[in-house]
Amino acid sequence: MPGVILDALAEYYNGGVSLYFYRGVVNLIIVSIALVLYITSHIKKSTLLGTSVYSVVLLMMSTMFWAVNDPAFAIESFFLKVEVIVSLLLFAVGMLVHFRHIISLLVFNFIFIGFCAFRYPELPLVQLAFYAVIVSGGGLMAFFCQRILVKLSRELKEANRLISIKNDKLREMNQSKDDLFRIIGHDLRTPFYQLEGLIDMVDQAENELEKTKIKAMIKESASKGNQLLEDLLEWGHMYKEQSQVLLEDKEVSTIVDKVFKFSDMKRKRKEISLINKLPEDLKITINPAMMETVMRNLIANAIKFSHRGSYIIVKSEKMEGKIRIAIEDKGVGMDTDSLFRLFTTDKNNSTAGTENEKGTGFGLSIAKKLVEKQNGVLEIESEYNKGTTINLYFPHTMSA
Repeated sequence: MPGVILDALAEYYNGGVSLYFYRGVVNLIIVSIALVLYITSHIKKSTLLGTSVYSVVLLMMSTMFWAVNDPAFAIESFFLKVEVIVSLLLFAVGMLVHFRHIISLLVFNFIFIGFCAFRYPELPLVQLAFYAVIVSGGGLMAFFCQRILVKLSRELKEANRLISIKNDKLREMNQSKDDLFRIIGHDLRTPFYQLEGLIDMVDQAENELEKTKIKAMIKESASKGNQLLEDLLEWGHMYKEQSQVLLEDKEVSTIVDKVFKFSDMKRKRKEISLINKLPEDLKITINPAMMETVMRNLIANAIKFSHRGSYIIVKSEKMEGKIRIAIEDKGVGMDTDSLFRLFTTDKNNSTAGTENEKGTGFGLSIAKKLVEKQNGVLEIESEYNKGTTINLYFPHTMSA
């Protein structure tokens, strides 16, 4: 646009209101209309550039046709001016638009040079041929440079895409590794705490019979801890690969009974009753090891925040298209603000239990992730000082 305006002004200062000035005005009008259409989103940027280029080139070349009889017309300098403009515009369309425009401009330029050779014999043929070769070669060079740049750009985008995929996969693997360490560390706390408590009880035992019972309990707790570690390590390799979570139809009641036995000593200390109301034949599509970890964390959490002498119930409900497994306690519960912030922050804040039990703050987060890996949904209903119900929703199966 600035170049078109300057060209019109230059012609006005040189010859006033002449045909050359009108040529610049027409050129300015065409480019301005194209610019307005582009701003109003009626044409694309490539159409704007193409229109401007053809307007400038064709109007400049047409001057040589109607200025034949003008004695003041400087033929050679104007010819050089046109060739310089064509070479620059060839480079522009070659880099920014399309190859067909290079061919079109080259054809127009050859016609222009042919007309000049025929109508202006004073122009040396060698000079005309030289500019024809230079301009044509420059246009083709611009096209090939643009092709190379496009190819390199595509290769770079593809390389960046692959790097991004690998980085995402690496982040997932690191997250899975961190989650696995948290799960193993979190779940192994219970048997170690039980062993610590039982060892203290041995020193306080009043007779050999009581010591013998405690030693049996120590052996049982160590056995449970060892079995737990074996189970965790067995599916730990699978858990690290996000796409390899194997699901099967499994009786949930059996898993809950196993978790109740694992949590037996902890609930006895607080005199809490664990009630399993799940039907024995109730099956859902889950990964048994994952589901056991989920229930172990949720039951441990419920015991932690339950009052001494209360109860925890695990029950189920068949709904349209899904099964609801509910873990219900009558503990301290949560207010609305605490419930809202439970999964909306990356920071895990552990809260002391009803008898000052400590934790890591990862229990519910671990459970939620593992439920989602089994195509389930974890939701929490809670009311302050009235208790909490954790609902697990799984797809309904034919065997359920």
